[in-house]
Amino acid sequence: MKQILFLFIGLTLFSCNQKKPKVINMSDITPHSERVTNGKEKGDTSTVIDYGFNLKIADEIGIQVMEIDSIGEPLFPDRFSPKKIKKLTLHLKENPITYCHWTFKDSIHTKNALYNWIDCYGPNCKSIKYAQKINFQKDNFILLESDTSLTYISSPSKLIADDWLKYFELQTEIKDWKLMIYQGTRAKATWYSVIEGKKEPLKPTK
Repeated sequence: MKQILFLFIGLTLFSCNQKKPKVINMSDITPHSERVTNGKEKGDTSTVIDYGFNLKIADEIGIQVMEIDSIGEPLFPDRFSPKKIKKLTLHLKENPITYCHWTFKDSIHTKNALYNWIDCYGPNCKSIKYAQKINFQKDNFILLESDTSLTYISSPSKLIADDWLKYFELQTEIKDWKLMIYQGTRAKATWYSVIEGKKEPLKPTK
């Protein structure tokens, strides 16, 4: 009886050694990430973040963005409870562009954010009247108002307003803007409404 028991144990141990499970490398069964970006080849696993800015359209109209970073610092319109906030630094070959977009609940909230902003603009809280031709800031900038959004674009380099209007027309199909404020290098701001992509100068209210 003891001989049978020893024989059974021996056979069991031999069977366990023969059926030792194969160790599987997880990289063999996990799909590899494959991304394609401008200037990168397939298989490059560098992290790509969708910042919500259309690089292809920008490139088509001559705005060649090399790199994008997000902006963490608070800006004045952040205070007015926007539904969405997009604040980016667009790195070009020359000077970078600050690109910010706020989406609000409705036109009332949008207008409230805009007029509070221009009533206390910049670090010195400069109060600016509607359609006033004044120097807002040192850098060039474009400020756009639609029914439910504000878009702010600023750079030490020259900004071409028609290029940016074209960008938004191609990206969002928006051709009409309630307001566009444009300020060039060492100049005073000019105020416009934009209808079907055409700028109409605005006059100060009496």
